[in-house]
Amino acid sequence: MTLVRLFASGSPHPAEPRNRHATGLDDDAFLARVSEFAGYTDEALQDPEMRELILPTLRADVEMHESYLPADDRPLPVPVTSLRGSADTLVSRTEAEAWARTTDAGFRSVELDGGHMYLAESAPELLRILAADLDRAAEELCV
Repeated sequence: MTLVRLFASGSPHPAEPRNRHATGLDDDAFLARVSEFAGYTDEALQDPEMRELILPTLRADVEMHESYLPADDRPLPVPVTSLRGSADTLVSRTEAEAWARTTDAGFRSVELDGGHMYLAESAPELLRILAADLDRAAEELCV
C-alpha cells in the first residue's frame, strides 16, 4: 500500500499545542467543553446508552489531539490537504494553513461551509474534494 495524500481535518499544525483542554474532566464537564470547542452537540450524546458507547472514542480522540507531539520536524514526503469549516471558531484559517509546513510534496487548503463540525453540514462537498484529490494522486502515480 502506498500513502498518496494526508488529509488534516479541523486541526492546527501538529506541533502547535492547544491552549485549552478537555482531557481529565469528568463526563459532564468533558462533554460541555467539547461542545464549547466544536460549537456543536450531537443528540446521540443525550441518550445514556449511546453516550456510554461514544464517550470512550471521543475521549481518546480529544486526548490524542491535546497531547500529540511530532517525533521530529522532517517534512512528510506526501502532499497534504488541510480542511476546515469557514466558520470554525476552534481552528483558525491561519492554524489550518500551517499544515503547509509539514510537507515538501505539495499542499492544499480547503474551507467548506460550516463550523468546526462542518462534516455534518457539508458531507457531499467534502466527499467530492477527497475524491478529486485522491484521483489526482492516482494519476500522478501512473505517470
